Amino acid sequence: MDVVLTSEQLALRDTVRDILRAECPPDAARQAMSDPERWRTLWKTIVDLGWTELAAPDEAGEYGPVELVIVLEECGAAIAPVPLLSSIGLAAGVLRYCGSACHDVLAEIAGGAVATLVAHSPGQRLPGAPMTLRGGRLSGHAVAVPNAGRAELFVTLATSPDGLVVAVARGGDGVTVRAGESADPARPGAPVDMDTEPVASAPVESIEAALTAPLVAAAADLVGVASAALHRAVEHAKTRRQFGTPIGAFQGIKHALADNYVSVERARSLTYAAADAYDWTAAALAKAAAGEAAVNCARTAVQVHGALGQTWEHDAHLYMRHAWQGAALLGDSRALYHEVGRRFAGAAT
Repeated sequence: MDVVLTSEQLALRDTVRDILRAECPPDAARQAMSDPERWRTLWKTIVDLGWTELAAPDEAGEYGPVELVIVLEECGAAIAPVPLLSSIGLAAGVLRYCGSACHDVLAEIAGGAVATLVAHSPGQRLPGAPMTLRGGRLSGHAVAVPNAGRAELFVTLATSPDGLVVAVARGGDGVTVRAGESADPARPGAPVDMDTEPVASAPVESIEAALTAPLVAAAADLVGVASAALHRAVEHAKTRRQFGTPIGAFQGIKHALADNYVSVERARSLTYAAADAYDWTAAALAKAAAGEAAVNCARTAVQVHGALGQTWEHDAHLYMRHAWQGAALLGDSRALYHEVGRRFAGAAT
């Protein structure tokens, strides 16, 4: 695949970056940690600009998976405290696989309805089908549901007598969001209980097929976080001086930042390739690489900033929180690598 962006895609990236620079400084994530309504102003701007329309397939062919990755990467770099990833990347990513059966729900998300994906069963590192659909009732318990308290629509995978299905529940009666701690309060995750009638459902071939697009979307967000954290660390290393020398000249810092750069570019290449391929293995590898890159870059940024990076007032912990939470979403790096390796070894025997 040729991962070089077209002039139109580069223009989109620059436009999104400029808007986020003006509307979403890093301090917005800090404010959202204490103000549960802080995200709404930025969300209205995003909806008005039409970014949520990336949720639905573009019949004219003007935008597709690569454009979605571009927007989510920039939002990740801005650590934007909005439910864009959970809505157009995770929830809509599953629904796009379902075809016309969930067209109306996709249209709602494209119009700005906040949605999320319910895919983690308690005690499981990899995503699956946490719900059951029996007798027209959708029920079960899930953990680590991103933006659960903000969501209007809950998209989940469920087992049924006829096989695996994607089901959509509307927030309200029968959908209970439990109190829970979140690594990143700016994008709070929480446990969810369901015992409700779904508003839409559709059969799916496999969990892997349904989760391919969400894995790519999660990877894009993490690539953005990793790139931004690395940039902050590099800029500090160039200006902070010790013994009359920029600290970036010291091997311990220079080599760590170089390793981070390699990990970011590897993750970015895998993510754009996966967006083009629409293959579960490619998506899983991209997400695993992006999770590693984000956590390592954020950790290095804290270390490069020294004592300053440990303070609440500095932005370093905002990148760290975003990276931690995103890296665990839809499977942590070690679990994804192990699953890909297990399938490869099984196919070779």
